[in-house]
Amino acid sequence: MIDEYPRAERKLAPAPNPGCLDSRPIPAIFLRLQSPREQIALPYSCLLKLSLKLDESMLELSFVTHRVTITGKNLAEIYMAIAEAEARVIRVVSSGFAEEAKLPSHKALVRGIRIEPLDAEEKQKR
Repeated sequence: MIDEYPRAERKLAPAPNPGCLDSRPIPAIFLRLQSPREQIALPYSCLLKLSLKLDESMLELSFVTHRVTITGKNLAEIYMAIAEAEARVIRVVSSGFAEEAKLPSHKALVRGIRIEPLDAEEKQKR
């Protein structure tokens, strides 16, 4: 089909679910992280370390160029998806109790994502 208006602004499709994780069983090349302040896509090939607190409230990812901290609850689901390179997008839940209430209690809930670029000295240590 030929697009009648090829230069018309196109809108992205809405997220398929209200959750904080989009994943597929096929390994991904990039992990996209979305917070209200920023979004970034980091390559899985640069992921050096992945750790989850025992209470499943904090997930830490160490990349060659960035350090990412994800906070929330029930983050084991996200940990497993990243460990298998199946996570495509991780996003902070929309603000407001209504969005949080839509999620089943066993699903991962991301309340915050902090993305910190590493300085040159930290990069050399890696």
